[in-house]
Amino acid sequence: MIYYDDFQTWETSFNDIVEPLIGLKNLTNLITSEFEFIEDAGSFVSNLTGIELISSGILSWLTKNEFCVFHGTRLLPKEVASIRELGLQPLTALSRQERLTEVFGSHDDWEVVKENLTEVLDDVGPKEKQGRREGQVHFSLSRSGLVNEFDHYLTHGSEFDQHVASRLFPDNSGLRLLQSKTVPYLVHVKMSGEDLVKGAHPHFSYQDVIKMGEVPGLGATFLNAWAFKKSNPDFDIWKLCSDCCVMQKKSNFARENYGNRRA
Repeated sequence: MIYYDDFQTWETSFNDIVEPLIGLKNLTNLITSEFEFIEDAGSFVSNLTGIELISSGILSWLTKNEFCVFHGTRLLPKEVASIRELGLQPLTALSRQERLTEVFGSHDDWEVVKENLTEVLDDVGPKEKQGRREGQVHFSLSRSGLVNEFDHYLTHGSEFDQHVASRLFPDNSGLRLLQSKTVPYLVHVKMSGEDLVKGAHPHFSYQDVIKMGEVPGLGATFLNAWAFKKSNPDFDIWKLCSDCCVMQKKSNFARENYGNRRA
């Protein structure tokens, strides 16, 4: 199982793919180079090998492995059991009506705004006026990024719920209720390399991006970190707090659940 933030879980197998592509002399040049930015290290390697060759090599590596990805949210206490039993489910706007009514029901202005809830759910959901999350489940490749950098999912819940709260209560009082009525929950999920590749490139495929003359985002995420680590041995990927979003439309994406832990 590969954990992106834990370099030791993927260093050796990634070496086996990339090092033969760049050769011993170029590997030595990489190790002795001083890069200020992580992207520069990755570009150094892709310029040596060519974008198509290095991207295809990484794709082969990705599809042969399994990865741990992470979903952060906030739940009503009664919803915790549901995730453990049914797994993560793709978002459907109308299914949020009951939970959001429970969350916002104690708001002083609820009786005034509650008649707008259905319309707002429709706007944020099926009509895709904000967020575009309908029918999807989102994950982060980096646990550190989710917990330490992009932690609004753990502090206030799903992006969908946050959009609805802001529409109903522009003064941020709805966001405060989302926080106070729920508990943070971090789900660890095992995902195949094939699903990871598809989920990280939901609009243009991995191969499409190669044809555009770029190293695909998922491939670059690993390549940049690997190359920078080679030239900076003290570099800690955990501290990078990378953000690589993975989107899926399947259900039951809870394979391994560690409860409401933040770190």
